[in-house]
Amino acid sequence: MKRLSSCLNQDFFVAVLAGGVAVGLLLDSWSGVFSNRTEVFDARDVVLTVVLALAVVGAHKFPIHFRLHTKVYMNSVPLYLLVVLVPVPLALLAIGAGTLAGQLWVRRERGSLWTDIVIATARWVIVGFFAAQVAHLPLSGRMMENLVLLGTAFALFVGDMLTVSLHIALISREPWGLILLSNLREAFVIEAMQYLMGMLGAIAATQQAWSLVLLALPLAFSYLAFKNTTELRDGTRRMLESLADAVDLRDSYTGGHSARVASLVRSTLQELGIRGPEADLICVAARLHDIGKIGIPDAMLQKPTSLALPEWQVMRMHPERGAVLLSRYADFARGTDFIRYHHEYWDGSGYPRGLKGFDIPFGARVIAVADAFDAMTSNRPYRRAMTVERAMWELRAGRGKQWDPAVVDAFLRVIARRLERAERLKTQPLGVPASASE
Repeated sequence: MKRLSSCLNQDFFVAVLAGGVAVGLLLDSWSGVFSNRTEVFDARDVVLTVVLALAVVGAHKFPIHFRLHTKVYMNSVPLYLLVVLVPVPLALLAIGAGTLAGQLWVRRERGSLWTDIVIATARWVIVGFFAAQVAHLPLSGRMMENLVLLGTAFALFVGDMLTVSLHIALISREPWGLILLSNLREAFVIEAMQYLMGMLGAIAATQQAWSLVLLALPLAFSYLAFKNTTELRDGTRRMLESLADAVDLRDSYTGGHSARVASLVRSTLQELGIRGPEADLICVAARLHDIGKIGIPDAMLQKPTSLALPEWQVMRMHPERGAVLLSRYADFARGTDFIRYHHEYWDGSGYPRGLKGFDIPFGARVIAVADAFDAMTSNRPYRRAMTVERAMWELRAGRGKQWDPAVVDAFLRVIARRLERAERLKTQPLGVPASASE
């Protein structure tokens, strides 16, 4: 609970800080309007602001799901047009209101926390403010105006990538640089396409504002094209998960092992207060962590006695084989280290590289605990399953030696709650729903 409380406090601090900066920038942009500066909004400005703000809201309902539930929204075009075509005070107000309304609209289905909504809204207001400084530079000449349009697109894209990567890094404890590179790799093409359309729309709008309506069709086609591509990737993920299940089923004693490990990993991450794309990445890696056993002979997997040394050396190769297999799929490349190192030990005595402590990737450390627990509580040909209580004792004994102490502590809290819930279900009267006893 201390870890969860720390994460929530961190999120709260970031939300307050980002929200305060965003509100300050909004007030600063509007201060001139109320101090008799020559800031006049005509009907065209107001109508354009409302239409583009509604487009920002609507874009939240139609995300493109990239790898591991990472979403890219088709909102870069309306955000860009707001910054370029609308006076700064109206633009920032529309960006903030549109993003906030969109986040609230999808809050239930995404399970977003209030801190996430505040940070998402605030970061776009901040990014929009600085991009607007570029967009409204007092430069003249066709070439300079085009450079301003290009510079505004660059400012929005870079600001988006930096701020969203920082937010994910604060939540997941993963290196900010790795998250930034991953986001750039996943989103660059679709974002570049959106900003190109935004630039063309801005040029056309200087002649006729209504011409922005013509952007709807290419945007729709682009959305469908990228959506179909990502659905194909999702099909690849499901195919790999089926392959991992097939590996489990080759050994009658481990059927469902990978699915159980993935479930335990997700609960542990929730206990640690870790969520978002990195949590999804770790969970998918957990689902596929034993896929390297596809090359292990059945006789070895199903051997009724302990493995001989040569057999054990072959078995120890499965994390590396799994990582190499998944490295061929770009969508899962960042999860390969979680699979490669899930048999490393906290004290450095594991395999394949003998990594120690925090040198072991965080995802691998979480998978290792869940994998060990499920293995201990499953029957094997050469031994019966341990009781849950004995397996918990083993985890405590290996805390700080074989496994990350913080992960073990969180995992044990998850198991303790499951045991308490099971005990309540056993003792409640027949016919009483589970929810009624809680």
